[in-house]
Amino acid sequence: MATANASNFNIVALLAGANVETLAANKTLTTADANFQKLDPGGSARDVNLPAEASSTGSVFYIMNAADAAENLVVKDDGASTIVTLNQNEAAIVICDGTSWVHMGVLTIALT
Repeated sequence: MATANASNFNIVALLAGANVETLAANKTLTTADANFQKLDPGGSARDVNLPAEASSTGSVFYIMNAADAAENLVVKDDGASTIVTLNQNEAAIVICDGTSWVHMGVLTIALT
């Protein structure tokens, strides 16, 4: 896995907008949501549900697990299939081609 610095995320977030959130429940993304998601699972493993593929052609999300403990984010498509599981201090880019969501690898991140 590659290592990225969280300050890179902060620079991109300033340029493109981002959602920074501590979750209290599972999160469902829509195509109107920010492409950059810095999420803290909030004390428990959480699901991050992606929008329906048919309405998401060309959509890209960068999802970062900013947990302060060993809490996972499980990124799922709208059919509840797991696309990628992100452990604490990991991030992934997920992309939709209109028929499926795929992830472009998992990055280990250094939160500062």
